[in-house]
Order: sequence, then C-alpha cells, then structure tokens
Amino acid sequence: MDTATGQATYLTEIGRQSALQSISFAQSIGVAVGLFILYLSALAIHRTYFHPLSHIPGPWLAKVSYWAEFYHDCLAEGYVKVYPKLHAKYGPIVRVTPTRVHINDPEYFHEIYSISGASKYLKDPEFFSTSGGIKHSVIMLTDPEIHRVRRKTIQYLFSPKGMEELSPRVEEVIKKGLEKLRLSFEEKQPIDMNRIFKGVTVDTIMRLMFDKAFGLIDSPEEEPEFVRTMRMFAENFPWQKHFPIVNTISLIIPQSWAEYMVPGYARFRKQCGVWLDEVKERHKQGIYTAEDGRATVFDLFLRPDPDKGQLELSRDVLIDETFAFCFAGTDTTSYALSMGSYYLMSNPSKLQKMRDELSTVPTNEDGLLQYKDIRNLPYLSATIKEILRLACPVPGITPRVVPEQGMTVAGHYLPKGTIISLSMRMVHFNDTVYEKPYEFIPERWLGESGKELDKWFVTFSKGPRMCLGLNMTYLETYLCFANFFNKFDFKLYKTDENTAMWIDMVAAAKSRQPIRAMVTGPR
Repeated sequence: MDTATGQATYLTEIGRQSALQSISFAQSIGVAVGLFILYLSALAIHRTYFHPLSHIPGPWLAKVSYWAEFYHDCLAEGYVKVYPKLHAKYGPIVRVTPTRVHINDPEYFHEIYSISGASKYLKDPEFFSTSGGIKHSVIMLTDPEIHRVRRKTIQYLFSPKGMEELSPRVEEVIKKGLEKLRLSFEEKQPIDMNRIFKGVTVDTIMRLMFDKAFGLIDSPEEEPEFVRTMRMFAENFPWQKHFPIVNTISLIIPQSWAEYMVPGYARFRKQCGVWLDEVKERHKQGIYTAEDGRATVFDLFLRPDPDKGQLELSRDVLIDETFAFCFAGTDTTSYALSMGSYYLMSNPSKLQKMRDELSTVPTNEDGLLQYKDIRNLPYLSATIKEILRLACPVPGITPRVVPEQGMTVAGHYLPKGTIISLSMRMVHFNDTVYEKPYEFIPERWLGESGKELDKWFVTFSKGPRMCLGLNMTYLETYLCFANFFNKFDFKLYKTDENTAMWIDMVAAAKSRQPIRAMVTGPR
C-alpha cells in the first residue's frame, strides 16, 4: 500500500470513529432527556394520584409543580391574588402547590394562629428559613421558645408605654412632613404620598433601633439611596423566595456582581453592620442608652441577660435583625398610610367626619395634635382600623405545619406535616364576616357591632406571633392622618382605582403606581 492510500484509509477510519462518537453523544443526550421526561411524568402521576394531598381539589398544574406559584409571584402580581378565584371554583380548601393547601375559612384563622394554636401549628421552616435572606430575625424564627425569649428582650420598646416615650421623636418628623407639604403647595408640585410617609416610618424605626435621626424626610432626592435599596429588596423578595440560594451566593462574591443578582441586598447588609458597630463603640464608652435615656433595640440585643435565657447574638443574626426591622418597620406601614390617604381623598364625606372630630381636640404649642390626645377618638380610630383592613400591608401567606394529630378541613383530612396557609386579606374581604367588604365604611367599627368585628381584624395576625410593631404602626398612622389632614387639603393627582391596585410582594404589598396628590391649600 502506498503512502497516499494509507493516509486516505487512516482519515476514513478517523472520520468513521468521529461519526460514531457523535451518534453516541447524541444518543446519550436523547436517553438523558427521555429519562428526565419519564421522571417528570412519574412525579406528576405520583403527585396527582398517590400523594397524601391527592384528594384535595385544585388546578392540575398546581398539584404537580410549583410553576403556577412561581409565575404569579415573580412574573405577575402575586399568587395570593389568584386565591379568591381558586376558592370560588374549588371550595374552602385548595391545593395551591404540590405540598401546600390554602384555606378560606375565617374560623380556622383563630384555630391556627391563636395562643393555643400557635404552640401546635408551627411556622413552616422551609418558607421562613429561606425567604428574604433574613432567616435569623425574630420575624422569621420558627422555634417558639427561641422566638419568645428574643421577642421578650425588646417587647417593652414596642409596648403602648414604649410608644408614648417615642412619640415626641415622631412628632419632630411630623413637623418636618408638614413643612414638606407646605412647600409642595407653594411650588404647586404633586407629592408622592408613599415617599413622605416613608420619611416618617424610616425615621421612627431608626430612632427605635439606633437612636439615629435619619433625616429621610428632609432629603431633596426623589429616591434616596435607602429608599431605593429597600424598594429593590422588596421587588426581588419573590425571586428570593423561590431561589433562596442567590442570597448566600451574593454575600461571597464581589459586591459589584452581587448587585446584579440581588440588587441592594449585600450593600445594605454592609450598611447594617456599620450601624451595629456604632452602637458597639458607644457601649465601649460606657453609654448604653440613647440621649434621652431610652435603650434602643440594639442596646438590648447587644447586652443579653443570661438569667432571662437571653443568648449572645452573632453578627450575622444582628444584621438579619437590622435588615428585618428596617424592612418590616418602613415599607408595610408607609404602604398602609399612602393607601389610607387614597381612601380619605376618595371619600370626602368620611374625611370631613374625621376632621370634625379632630377639631374638638386642642393642639400643642407647635400646632400639633398629640398621640395621647387623639388615640381614643372613636371616629379617627374607626377610620384607621378600616384603612388597615382594606390596605392590609401583608396580604399574603404565613404558612404553618399541621401537627402530629392532623386536622380536618371541609371534610378533607390533612395529615401531619402538611403545609397550610390562610390569607389575612381574604379574611378581611370575606362577605360572611364583613358586610360590603370592598367598601370604605369606617362606621362598621363603631358601637357594639364594631367590638364584635374586632375578632376578625387580623391585619397584625393573632396570638404570640402577632406583629411586634403594631403599636408603632398605630402611633404613626394616628399622628400622620390627624396632623396632615387637619392642616392641609388634598386632591388625588393622576391616581385612580387602577393605579392604586395592590400587588403582593410576598413580604408586603405595594400599589401599581405611587399614590400622588396635590396639596390644594392649608386649612
């Protein structure tokens, strides 16, 4: 055989082997894809027909996958917005994911979230330990005893008495807010109600945590760094719920990369660490309280009392607490306040009733209505409660785990370990509890009938896991509504029912567009 023929034979053989390898690789891919499809099919069949929850009614896609939950949470306006339609079709109990059922029966809210129920129906560890990257915070803790001790450490600060002590600080911010409204009137410029209310809520929580006068309400920026960071975190919360690993990754990669994965998360955690270090430095100097003699949240967290079962908290835990308090203490209340302003401006007769009642209360030397003088006003209280019912700041789910003995709902048995949820917003819009639930009717809370409705007012949940900041929310809402609407007239600006429609962000709600208004004059 000559050289040319040998080379040709060699090349032919190489080509044949390469082709065989290509076919083999393609076949391997085909087999892998086929096996994966077979696995998904088997999983779907199991979840549909053989799963312990297979007897629970619900849409097929929700039974076999988490795609429906992901789509509505991350790509639409929130899965919880779909629940009313699902319950209308399938009844009081619906399987909304392969492992979770949602219940639309207000009676079960008290069974599950009450003082007696909370010790049996524990928080779902998967949801609360992965959502938002703040799993160590008191809000997210799933162990009842650890939660009890941590909460008790700071409970006094959030008590009615604690709010009385904090009130003068909040009144300082209210005065600045009134000045902001005056300038808006003089300049004939619309004002973002959420922005001005966030100025109040941010300063309040920063005072409570670190005794810092944050000065957000004074900022000339339309969206200061703090507001932008918290907004980005809130908007990404649904993605963090479904892909919690991104939070962990974002803390170990360069911050410039992390900003693309979880905008604001790594940067804000770093800032939280700076604030903590400032408190530690103050403690090194022997100063353990704020300037007015009050201890702050982190004064107490940084000086645990072992005799009361309090443990020293790691830096990561303290940063989680800072992050959680900043978010829970600002976005939720500012949303409720901005939506409250929308309801008041949309219902002038109700607003006038509130103003008539406020006119009977004297102001202080600064012209402000003080919390101690207005917190028991019947119509103002009814108005605020109705606002918090309609503008439920956390409309979504707070999943719990069915205990050892199981439970039966609407004739359907749920075995131990089943994840169950109820929506506070759905309780508030249940027409068997509230007459004309979609209408703004403060009068429903007056008199004996109003006292009976208190059982179904669940904005702050119920039981030992009830919102720690409820008294702070009341302090802020009373002072804001009473003073802002007592001093100025408003009208909505490019805001209607559609733009004010709520969107669920898992940890909080927001409106589709900012609630904007024109200040039409002083009163």
